[in-house]
Amino acid sequence: MGSKQMRVGQLIAPFGPGSIYTDRKGVPHIICGLDYWFKRRDNVRGWVDADGTAEFQSFEPRLADLLHVDRFCCPPDFRAVRRGDTPAPNAGLHVPALRFPRWYRHTKTGEMKRFNLHSIRTDIPVGGGRWLPVRFVSLCEAGHLCEFPWKEWIGCVCEGDGNLVLTDRGGSELSSIRVECKTCPPSSQGQRGKTLAGTTMRPDVAAGEKSAFEQAGILCTGDRPWLGEDANEAGCTHARIGALINQTNLYFPRTISAILLPDVEQRDQLLIQIRNEIEASPADCGVAKTLWNMGSRGQAVAMIKESLRQRRIDRESQAIEKTLEALFTKGFGQAAAFEAPSDPESDLVAFRRQEFNVIRDEINDSVRVPNLRVLRSKLSSETQDWVSRVTLVERLRETRVFYGFDRLEPSNSPLDGMPLTAMRQLFLDQPAPQDRWLPAVEVFGEGIFVELSETAIRDWQDAHRDWITSRVTDPFVARLSTAYQTLPPLGGVDWRWASKYLLVHTFAHTLINQLVFECGYSTASLRERLYVSTDSTAPMAGLLVYTAAGDSDGTLGGLVSLGRPERFGRIVQSAVNRASWCSADPVCSEAFGRGATLNLSACHACVLLPETSCETINHGLDRSMIVGTPEEREHGFLASMLDMAYALD
Repeated sequence: MGSKQMRVGQLIAPFGPGSIYTDRKGVPHIICGLDYWFKRRDNVRGWVDADGTAEFQSFEPRLADLLHVDRFCCPPDFRAVRRGDTPAPNAGLHVPALRFPRWYRHTKTGEMKRFNLHSIRTDIPVGGGRWLPVRFVSLCEAGHLCEFPWKEWIGCVCEGDGNLVLTDRGGSELSSIRVECKTCPPSSQGQRGKTLAGTTMRPDVAAGEKSAFEQAGILCTGDRPWLGEDANEAGCTHARIGALINQTNLYFPRTISAILLPDVEQRDQLLIQIRNEIEASPADCGVAKTLWNMGSRGQAVAMIKESLRQRRIDRESQAIEKTLEALFTKGFGQAAAFEAPSDPESDLVAFRRQEFNVIRDEINDSVRVPNLRVLRSKLSSETQDWVSRVTLVERLRETRVFYGFDRLEPSNSPLDGMPLTAMRQLFLDQPAPQDRWLPAVEVFGEGIFVELSETAIRDWQDAHRDWITSRVTDPFVARLSTAYQTLPPLGGVDWRWASKYLLVHTFAHTLINQLVFECGYSTASLRERLYVSTDSTAPMAGLLVYTAAGDSDGTLGGLVSLGRPERFGRIVQSAVNRASWCSADPVCSEAFGRGATLNLSACHACVLLPETSCETINHGLDRSMIVGTPEEREHGFLASMLDMAYALD
């Protein structure tokens, strides 16, 4: 149900399964789990599988290895059927949503009524007024989302839903909202009613605190309304907490993206061509990978051979097997020509290193690599002292995958337990291993890759060590490393890693803020990918500013052209000059590292970006690492460039 259309990409974030959105009529709904996707509603048989959904399937080998899921499916786009026209394939297919919360309040009398998840319409009240959804639900850290326990909270003993009345006096506190039952025995707690004061307070579990619901003996019932009625998980021991339906911490989608990379070691043109032919059928790739991982290599080869034969492509089984072995083996961006790290790395850091190794060099072969084109650019005279390499990514394909969600606060280790954690959360009936899949979208874009000079960074850190360590303190380094998005090293973190990360990340934001004035894209249409490592053998200090949007912004080459030497140097100078002063200074530059923040000198008036553009949700930023402080400019990494800009003025 629901009457709101949204872009396909929004079903990856922020409106994935388990999230609440409000349609154009003001009715909140919850996006259904994956059991309901790619199905049609039949009046007799109920939900039945749609036909011919292979067109929605995609395959990304690196993400498949990381998430341990062999297939990805793009959310179906809605295709309307006009009278007299031949229906398009999968016409009318859509992602359903259910009514949630189910409790509604009468605007005139305050009477409350409970509907069900599948209710299409609410009845029309007698005597005027209308039914509006309540503003409150309840949830727990385990990801469960329940109705607000109205009856249990006031101690109502009536059968069924009782005769509840919700009174809202319009105050700024929850004590102004009161619920009571008109049919409970006189002088009982249910008839006296109770306010909602304290129900949304989150307890400090470590200190032994309990939520207001726990104190009243109200436990989490493990509801999962996005999976339908009676989808409860019994035995939840987490604290149940009240919440508003538009609360920002109600839903944190777990997403990850990857840029499609070529096999850099493969030189056999025939095997390259076979790989392109195999990847043209993503559904077959997913099935073949499942068979391959189960040890049935012969079946995987036979299946691919038959699939190619149906497309009138004849390939030898031996060549197909070699291609599948290269396709399903973790070797992207790990050729012998690249420096291997000397220290152990996490899976996510190794995942980014693969991209770093590939996009920093030229790739210009549309036959061998149809979805990635990278050209080397000369360094501009203005930036050559600080920048070691610039490449122009004229074409890239990014796959973004949704693999679950968190409530109340995001997890610091979301990949733990994959794929079982995602299957349990997103499916009511968990699929067999060969049928596991996750939602994903593929988008194409362009970008500019910039690699900062390792020598310049090391010299800057040595020359300004005392100043850097006075800002990047041990407590701050520890806090910064707790955010998994910053990809801290496994061997421990120190001020060198933290200052390097702050430098690269803030430079990316500074560059994006300037590029939006030059390229015509909006700020929200540009994204960043960071490549930071302090490994002694294979360090990384790179950033990719790119656009990969599937909507009207598109990709017309306006971003790539700004990476050419005749323009890039001036853009960096302008970006540094803009970052040297914030309208919130001196407060912005002086109020660094206070409390539990993960930023130093950073605010919405200078370097913060829309959260969709920043891969760490605006964490790990310090403008002073680039331009110093107003009183001590000389400590900034690009302070000399700032002096050059002042001289030109």
